[in-house]
Amino acid sequence: MKMKCLSILFIIVLSLSNNAAVAQDNFDELKALILKEKIDSSKAKIAKTYLKRSIRKSDTLNIANAYLFLSAYDPSNKVAYIDSIINLTRNKSYYRFPAVSYLQKGVAKYESGNYIEALELYIKASETAKKGENHTIYLSAKFNIGLLKNMSGDREGALNIFAEYVAFLEQSPQYKTEYTYNRGLFALADSYIYTKKLDLAEITIDKGIKESLKTQDSIIYSYLLVTSGIHQYLINDYHKAIDSLQKGKKLIKQFDDVETRIATCNYYIGRSYKGLGDERKSIYYFKNTDTNLRKTKDVIPDIIDVYDDLRAFAKSKNDYELQIEYINTQLELDSISHANQINLTRNITKKYDAAELKSEKERLIKQFEKDSFLKDNTISFLIILSVVLVLVAIYGFRKSYLNKIRFQKLLEQQKKPKADKSEVITSISNDLTKKEDIDIPADVIETILKKLHDFEDKNQFAKKHYTLNSLAKELNTNSAYLSKIINVFKNVNFANYLNNLRVDFAVEELSTNKSLRSYTIQAIAEEVGFKNAQSFSSAFYKKTGIYPSYFIKHVKSS
Repeated sequence: MKMKCLSILFIIVLSLSNNAAVAQDNFDELKALILKEKIDSSKAKIAKTYLKRSIRKSDTLNIANAYLFLSAYDPSNKVAYIDSIINLTRNKSYYRFPAVSYLQKGVAKYESGNYIEALELYIKASETAKKGENHTIYLSAKFNIGLLKNMSGDREGALNIFAEYVAFLEQSPQYKTEYTYNRGLFALADSYIYTKKLDLAEITIDKGIKESLKTQDSIIYSYLLVTSGIHQYLINDYHKAIDSLQKGKKLIKQFDDVETRIATCNYYIGRSYKGLGDERKSIYYFKNTDTNLRKTKDVIPDIIDVYDDLRAFAKSKNDYELQIEYINTQLELDSISHANQINLTRNITKKYDAAELKSEKERLIKQFEKDSFLKDNTISFLIILSVVLVLVAIYGFRKSYLNKIRFQKLLEQQKKPKADKSEVITSISNDLTKKEDIDIPADVIETILKKLHDFEDKNQFAKKHYTLNSLAKELNTNSAYLSKIINVFKNVNFANYLNNLRVDFAVEELSTNKSLRSYTIQAIAEEVGFKNAQSFSSAFYKKTGIYPSYFIKHVKSS
């Protein structure tokens, strides 16, 4: 479920009391004066008076305090106040500044769709808050980074952040508010759903519903109802799923006109009716989802496959125009870039999917244009179509056959026993006599090769991201020697040497570790030392001829 409005921002004055003695901080004094007033304009007036007094005294910290309250109670000039705080305190080390203003500006960028700028500002807020030991701002910045990770598809990364955030609030009640705790529980429940940790999702959803009812937080209660509906759909309890989703949707409509959430509700209601075998109602809600998405022009990756169902429906009616219309809508949604996409792998996937859709669209257009002509040539058309299908089937069979052979080869390689240390030392000695002279002393080569064997044997390559220089330093040698020895004795360059080790390690772990197979490709990539799913998949395919997703699917059933 999309969490566009969940950014945690601790400019709420009750959450920003100072716990550190830095300069002469009159924050609490100003807060007490402002909280006596009930109208925002009166609160802003007090802050402006306080600002003038602080400017006369050249009191930087308390000027910033005044601007902070003004940014909360004079929204028309909010951005100007935030920028003023940043300019004033950029090189200072105050408890809340400039961290809180980086966070404020990051939330503003996030809500306007500038995710890359938001990320940079969140990181600055996190770093400066950490230096100032301001746990409140540090955790809220990290929470917001978790939202960005969610949007980029890094569900596991987001889950870790939300779990840490909720645990911190539960263990540190002085930082816990109804606002932050309820949103933390929802974000955590949402992440459990999308990482398929359904038991933990159910526990967190129940806790969140109890908390939101107790605190009368109708917004989060409605979101959790929808999340509960998605959970019930995933465990095949379709009737309960429909009930929860309908109730959640009704509540959301009362206070939120962002139809992306309504689209999510309609999508999962449609999926639930499909699970019950009610095709008519399923298509009705899928069409409503399409209407919501067309209205908002907002991309929700988790539900975009609704167009697969809608195209299949149009195809069953032999409605070429409707099929093309759905393809055009999906292509339009896929082409929308929310002001810089965060995850490169996700972009590449989208481009690939878009190319496939364009190809299908072109085929359908040609078929539609020739439809009237082909009515008189049905037999010829069927023959051509049959030939095409046979060729596709042959291609698919050949590809499947080659993949199976490569898969079996990988499994057989795993069964081979590893050489013991004495065999490795003997092998190294033999290599030294066989290899050409590379202008490096033999004893140095032998030492480095033994250290490389230990490096490989202990799977150190999976523990951090190595460069040639960092590994050379770790092995107490220089990068020139190390590079030359790897090229000559391992027959690959340094980058491919590391990639091959990591791919072999991934194959070994996936063959023996059942729990690892349930991880996302991104999570597996990180476990074996790669930075992202794309580089892992590319290296895996380059070495084995198959993709990791294929290997995981078949190793589960082998």
